[in-house]
Amino acid sequence: MTAAGPVVGDVGELELLRLLQPHLADTSERLLVPSGDDGAVWQPVAGKAVVTTTDSLVQEVHFHRSDGDTNLYRDLGWKLLAVSLSDIAAMGATPGPSFFAITLPSDWPVADLEVLYEGLAECAERWASDLAGGNLSSGEIAVLTSVCLGEVAPDRVLRRGGAEAGWSLAVTGRLGAAAAALRLVHQPGSEEERTIAAGTATAWRTRLRRPLPRLVEAQALVDAGVGVCMDVSDGVFFDARRLLRDGLGLLIDADTLPLAEGVRESFPDAWLEIAGGGEDYELPFAGPAETVQTACGRIEALGTEARVIGRFDGGLGVRLLGARGLAEPAPDVGHGHFGPS
Repeated sequence: MTAAGPVVGDVGELELLRLLQPHLADTSERLLVPSGDDGAVWQPVAGKAVVTTTDSLVQEVHFHRSDGDTNLYRDLGWKLLAVSLSDIAAMGATPGPSFFAITLPSDWPVADLEVLYEGLAECAERWASDLAGGNLSSGEIAVLTSVCLGEVAPDRVLRRGGAEAGWSLAVTGRLGAAAAALRLVHQPGSEEERTIAAGTATAWRTRLRRPLPRLVEAQALVDAGVGVCMDVSDGVFFDARRLLRDGLGLLIDADTLPLAEGVRESFPDAWLEIAGGGEDYELPFAGPAETVQTACGRIEALGTEARVIGRFDGGLGVRLLGARGLAEPAPDVGHGHFGPS
């Protein structure tokens, strides 16, 4: 256990709801009915369409309970909301209310649940999303599910489909930090872990546990005229396939991939695998070359990096252009939820 005191099985649902209530949003101009009823009531701005997205973090798949990790549950709360807000960003929307279905084993400490909600509330405040309620239930393992709403003008929706041959592909931020952190977690005592600078490892872990949804950057994309976008959760190579249709391929220049600091030096033989490892929550976006360059400039003006990494063509699948000038299939890396894709 990571916290002393009562567990959720000792307290009961009604008392837990009372304890968690201070972290939830009150009635506002747009949240007409907050938590406490059978459902919340939210009033989107006139003329806006509603975007809905959902994500789950599952014990023993996405996280492991850990003794002595005092920040684990606070970071879990942050991440649970942030990954759904990243989807809201990828659609070009702005956040509305968020809801959570929390399934916990009966031996889960109440204090850890409260800390998890503190992380949720912290992320919600940072990105202006109202915590509007949800559901608590018991189960054999913890399953943490978020449902987020957003709003967007119908003519400003970003979509995965629509890329054309000759268009450029760019991406915000840097790739590989989260996958590098996971590599250290799964290979304790490795040469990389022994030789990497402590500050670099800390930065990687922060990106893994506290991703930053690119909500402001997404608005810059729309303003620049970009219409094709998604977020990188399963890996840049894996996710880039989702931008393709029959007859459309993508050639990525490996040398232009924006890697997180220290990745290439720490993993000289595996940096491409790390780059495509996933959980980056950056935004790949596509459009005519001039439009993409304009969008990159607007994003960089916000203080976030953005770089062209590839070009759509009539080739087959996602390929990498290497140092020898030869195109090869992109590494078969990334996260597939039900095996190879």
